[in-house]
Amino acid sequence: MSRFPRWAIPAFLIPAIAFFIGMAIDNESLRIGVKAIPVFVLALVVAFDAPHTWFKRLVAIGLIFGAFGDLLLELGQFVPGLLAFLVGHLFYISALFAKSRRLAPGLAAIFAVWAIGLPWLLAEGAGDLLVPIAAYAVVLCSAMWRSGALLGTAFPRDAAMALFVGFITFGFSDSLIAIDRFGEVDISSWSRWVIMTTYWTAQLLITWGALSSDHAETIEASSESAEIS
Repeated sequence: MSRFPRWAIPAFLIPAIAFFIGMAIDNESLRIGVKAIPVFVLALVVAFDAPHTWFKRLVAIGLIFGAFGDLLLELGQFVPGLLAFLVGHLFYISALFAKSRRLAPGLAAIFAVWAIGLPWLLAEGAGDLLVPIAAYAVVLCSAMWRSGALLGTAFPRDAAMALFVGFITFGFSDSLIAIDRFGEVDISSWSRWVIMTTYWTAQLLITWGALSSDHAETIEASSESAEIS
């Protein structure tokens, strides 16, 4: 199992702490300057981790789009940022779907309710943005569903659990963004701190799940060798 490299810990934490400082002192330049760095670091960690697999490559690309989305949102570009995250989730889904095509209908039903319910709750406040929000909700919930579908398969349990919890946390963070921005409840006094904490936690868990996926590759390679023999 691959380990999170030591160099990446300060490379992730220092800009993350700087961003929180920027929030505390209301320094927009500092926030913009460091916002994308933590997730970009995670993308580098996954991209250069050995052995190099298609699963890790797809996850790394998803993380890169997440980093771009971070910067765009901080610049006030909501729709382009939403699109960047949507594309990132499509890469995540591609990686997850390649590992398991199990339908997991119970999970699918749960996340279908989430995907339908969130835009429905925000319909009045979202206005013209309801369609892109609904599209993003479907893609986000699909990523949560596909990560849950890995549980109980040949994919290593610790990696699958990290991915599942990571995507659930991602879903919570993004739902909180939507509620904060378009909902009728005023949570602005504390929401951004929780949003960023849960978002970075989610991306860390997704990264850890990707780094811990090596055992699955070994199982697949061994099975293929046995079949050939």
